[in-house]
Amino acid sequence: MASIASSICHTGSSGENYGNIMFCTNIDLITSLGFSKYVRSLHICLDETRFIEPFVELMPELFGFGVHSWTNVRYLWLNLYQSILEDSMDLDTGIDNEKKTVISRMGKMIVEEMPHVNMLRFDSDGEPAELGNEIKISLLDNYAHNLKYYSTGYPVAHNFERFSSEMTHLEIRINSESTPLLPRINAECLQKLVLDDVPSYFNWQCFEPEASSSSQHYHTPGLIRFTNLQVFELYFSGMLEETHLQRISMTDTGAVMTHAAAAAQYRVEFPKLHTLSVANYPPDAAMSLVAEYPEHMRQLTLRYSFIPPSVFIRSNIKQVKSLDITLYYAQLDDSESFYALTNHLFGPSVEVEKNSTLLMSYSGFQMHLRHVHWPNLTVIRLMSQVEYATMEQLVQKMPRLEKLVIYELIFEHQQTLEISSNESCAGHLVYTPWNTAAVKYLDILSLAYVSRPDVVKSCIRRFLLHVPSLRSLHINGCEAIGLKEFVDLAKPQYPHLQKLMLSG
Repeated sequence: MASIASSICHTGSSGENYGNIMFCTNIDLITSLGFSKYVRSLHICLDETRFIEPFVELMPELFGFGVHSWTNVRYLWLNLYQSILEDSMDLDTGIDNEKKTVISRMGKMIVEEMPHVNMLRFDSDGEPAELGNEIKISLLDNYAHNLKYYSTGYPVAHNFERFSSEMTHLEIRINSESTPLLPRINAECLQKLVLDDVPSYFNWQCFEPEASSSSQHYHTPGLIRFTNLQVFELYFSGMLEETHLQRISMTDTGAVMTHAAAAAQYRVEFPKLHTLSVANYPPDAAMSLVAEYPEHMRQLTLRYSFIPPSVFIRSNIKQVKSLDITLYYAQLDDSESFYALTNHLFGPSVEVEKNSTLLMSYSGFQMHLRHVHWPNLTVIRLMSQVEYATMEQLVQKMPRLEKLVIYELIFEHQQTLEISSNESCAGHLVYTPWNTAAVKYLDILSLAYVSRPDVVKSCIRRFLLHVPSLRSLHINGCEAIGLKEFVDLAKPQYPHLQKLMLSG
């Protein structure tokens, strides 16, 4: 048997007496069959912090330490949950020497009985209590030299200088109170790297090769080569508003220049990268993303911030399977970067094989269509007001557009009168189709200045006749009174339409 997963969780009384606490486990079955030596994966789940001490006391008996061998365990997954009934004041009163001894004993027992663990994962349902943090620190410090896989969603302090040189998978939330922020990491072995809660002053230093290494790349100062990295996810800390305010307030300070100088120290290469995801990238980031990327990538995701256009315009990315860009809080001074970035990634310079999505919200500048060149865009979500004429022009400038979502479509009052008048006079009026054959899904969350059912019906007919490829039309925020008959009538008139949704 190659792998057995053990799961431990508290299911019994909440009393403090250890004898009243029960642990649900399959370890009894494993040890009774003599299979503990085959176990390679162990999952420990404690759903209340106060059960940590009882668990430590019962560990020798539960696992049969000294009788049964657990030396083949390679993967240790620790869940420490906090009960909503626990008094948060009790959790933050500090750890006395007796509890530290308990934690030390737990870490020592696990490491002695399971010395070959090389995959370590920590999970919590919230910021872990101090006792839980101490346990994680103890295990991480003991196993760090041997780890190939390490994953934690919450910051854990470290008391060691470097991770194992064989680390291939690292998912970590940076502890801003640690110095340095991260131990040294061997960039050449990493295959997946996820950095969360990254401060703007973080840079590539912890990945810099050590001078004592014999690798040929280490002879080039400032070169960091992620030889085997395939997935890189980078999430900077801070709220969106704070990030933008920081950009404005720091423009005329030396901090930006200092971080830029730090970023310029390194040249980074990702020869095998296929997935890149970046969120909240601050304008003063000391971690430059200007790097050598592969020509072909599977996924490129940029969220909530403007990445400097030079990052990708200078790169050699020629083809992406899936491209997803989300931009919030764009201001007038961002407009030039906005057009440069989106025109490059959605334009002819980069071939997008499947889906390319742009979500833009809270824009501080009006989009000028003469600056827009997005022939490869397939999905666009504009979470702001858009005039009907703008939508018409936008659709015709994007030949691959399949789905359009608009927060609020604006019809001027005069337009609604003209639409209603034309419809009543011409009956089954024929509109010239827009120059698009790709749009299949149109989702309008609100129609501004349109409330009368007859005008809504006329608007719907206009959409259907202008866009003959349309399969699905959803209009929210309109009165459905009197529209049911129209919907029934529309089915045979527009055979290309598969779904029509009207909601108030």
